[in-house]
Amino acid sequence: MNKFFRRIVFLLVILSSVNFSAFSSETYSLQLSDTLEIPFFDDFSYCTDFPDENLWVNKGTNISTNLPKNPPSIGALVFDALDTDKKFYKSASYGSVCAGDTVETKPINLYYPNEKSVYLSFYYQGGGYGDRPESTDSLCLDFYSPLDDKWTTVKRYEGAQYNFFKQEIINISERKFLQKGFRFRFRNYFSLGSSLQPDLVSNCDFWMVDYVKLDKNRNEADSVYNDVSLTALPVLKVGDYQSVPWQHYKFNPEPVTPQYTINYRNNDDKARLLDSINLTLTHDGVDDKFALGTFNMPGYMDFVNTNSEFLYIFDSKLDSSANYEVTVKLVSDVTSMDFAGNNQITVGKEFYNYYAYDDGTAEAAYGLHGEGSTGGFCAVRFVTLKPDKLNGVNMYFCPVFNDAQAGFFNLKVWNCVNGLPSTEIYSKDNVAVPKDKTNQFVFVPFDELIQVTDTFFIGWEKLYPQILALGFDKNTAVPNNKFYNLGGTWKKSSESGQIMIRPTFGYLKTPVNEVVDNNKTVKKTVKIFPNPASDYITLQLSCADCVKIPIDIYSIDGRKVKSLIINSQTTEIDVSDLPAGMYLVVSGKIYCREKLLIVR
Repeated sequence: MNKFFRRIVFLLVILSSVNFSAFSSETYSLQLSDTLEIPFFDDFSYCTDFPDENLWVNKGTNISTNLPKNPPSIGALVFDALDTDKKFYKSASYGSVCAGDTVETKPINLYYPNEKSVYLSFYYQGGGYGDRPESTDSLCLDFYSPLDDKWTTVKRYEGAQYNFFKQEIINISERKFLQKGFRFRFRNYFSLGSSLQPDLVSNCDFWMVDYVKLDKNRNEADSVYNDVSLTALPVLKVGDYQSVPWQHYKFNPEPVTPQYTINYRNNDDKARLLDSINLTLTHDGVDDKFALGTFNMPGYMDFVNTNSEFLYIFDSKLDSSANYEVTVKLVSDVTSMDFAGNNQITVGKEFYNYYAYDDGTAEAAYGLHGEGSTGGFCAVRFVTLKPDKLNGVNMYFCPVFNDAQAGFFNLKVWNCVNGLPSTEIYSKDNVAVPKDKTNQFVFVPFDELIQVTDTFFIGWEKLYPQILALGFDKNTAVPNNKFYNLGGTWKKSSESGQIMIRPTFGYLKTPVNEVVDNNKTVKKTVKIFPNPASDYITLQLSCADCVKIPIDIYSIDGRKVKSLIINSQTTEIDVSDLPAGMYLVVSGKIYCREKLLIVR
């Protein structure tokens, strides 16, 4: 869902002057700055939660790196049952089909009379790692005609058909669409199912859209992208955990070997050579760099690079925590062909005072429901790296339609006998469910410190018929340490994923709602002004210690046209030698990409 890493895509959008006298009265009247020129492209691999406002008008969609399953590149546009504020649409109701998210493009200049080679292509997927749309649900594609001032639905995709990404390519040749001011949009319809299964309506009926391209000089077979791309956030684990308490890692007598997983794809129909996967672990101003080898990639294939015995020891200048930036960069045989935005990823890795199996994003909700579930228990097994005292737990609560989740629950800790929960060693009764703090971690403190030495279980007792809906990370399946108890017998859950519950240790209590997502996007700002510019620009950086910061400027065709090192937060750069056009300002060290428009 996410909250995760994104990178600004290498946008092939050219803002150029328009000769208004070339258009008749039937064209759509717009200001120059309102109209986009083709090629139009977006693969949603940039570092924001929402689509680029320079390209799209957004009404409810968001960008996720975790919900898409085997996407063509990291990040996809997500349609679901929640609005931009992450609340259910007011029209939502059980047993009916409701209108959901909408995203439409800014006006585009398609005034190419009698042109037969204009095509729109995109990938779409139903479900991914989230709830799959039912047959009554749908994703719609609409075209806008400036001549008629009217939207027309040109494609409707029914749910329950595809749980993999499928590419669509559509010819746009009708005169009413080949106009200045053309737009297209995507919309979804969802259904909440039954109130008997409220866990299915914490959020549901997901659609993903990716790799959207509109251009001329194309044909119906133009479906190949000469692009090698990363497709998911890199995973760096310590044993089974995404994160462990720093004091436990630091003083563990038997160091745990970390492991990494990197996902990437060859979108080309030809075999490509991956010259290197560069992995950089940054902490305390130190870059630990690793080149992971050379790999042959057949066309149209997904790849996973993993090492379960990565010989690395984490370090930190701090006693209580360690903070890392994990950067992965692909270098292919023809990197200049690849889209720059999806070749490099940086995520944050935090070691503080908690254990985490999950990656910080919820693709679904988990909980007991149905007849006989009242009085049931859910538990998650943890094994500490060293004996210590529990001080509480972070729990990720999901929204349920009409606030139909339980109001209270009993928080429990058990010891372990024969791999199952046994004797209760702590209970905090009648804990209120924070219904106003959903889609985030909330810290629930214990009333006393609880000593644990090895294996223990933490979970809850269900007090009411309504579900207690906790976040469920479905794209992190291993290990399976989930258990439930209905009627006195503990059983292992068969659901694939991780319950988002994180036990915390020691005297460092995490403030409510301030848990840092394990794979939180690393995002540092660069302000460029003026933009558009003519002769000079000023770069203003957010970093406190701006020393030896490399800055590169790329042209629209991917050529590096200027390169420099800056050593202050505010720097003036001469761009008078650059032709008018769109550029990309890039800094690998501070992980930012910003667009720059030069006009003359």
